[in-house]
Amino acid sequence: MALGEKLFEETGHVSGFKVTKAHPVEGITMDVSFTSDLKGVGKFPTGKNMGSGTVTQYPHGVIDGSYQGVLNTTDGKQVFWWAHEKGRFAEDGKIKSLIMVSAYTNSQQLSWINNLVMALDAQRDLTTHESKTTAYEWK
Repeated sequence: MALGEKLFEETGHVSGFKVTKAHPVEGITMDVSFTSDLKGVGKFPTGKNMGSGTVTQYPHGVIDGSYQGVLNTTDGKQVFWWAHEKGRFAEDGKIKSLIMVSAYTNSQQLSWINNLVMALDAQRDLTTHESKTTAYEWK
């Protein structure tokens, strides 16, 4: 696996969640919604992000999630995205994850995003419900 240039840094907060399943073998499944501030690096746009999805926390500590959302850029463009997460609990009690993201936009100026695959290094604090993410181009 090769990582390319850094694309953005993101800080976010869970805005809502609902436990939809709790099972001793299959784990806990939740619907999650979140908002975040995204600061683009280089030509990647800066803006406000919002998304939602389903995440399962398995009894052995692995996290599996699927999400979708939209980035509203500071200059009024929209980027729609889809993501899949694999993570685990770290020693500090936070969740550390790898999130793979693809996106689409109708903006001619940002059309290069349509062929981009992103690898996000993410961590979430379950106590504060805050997250920090750094995104890179996946080559």
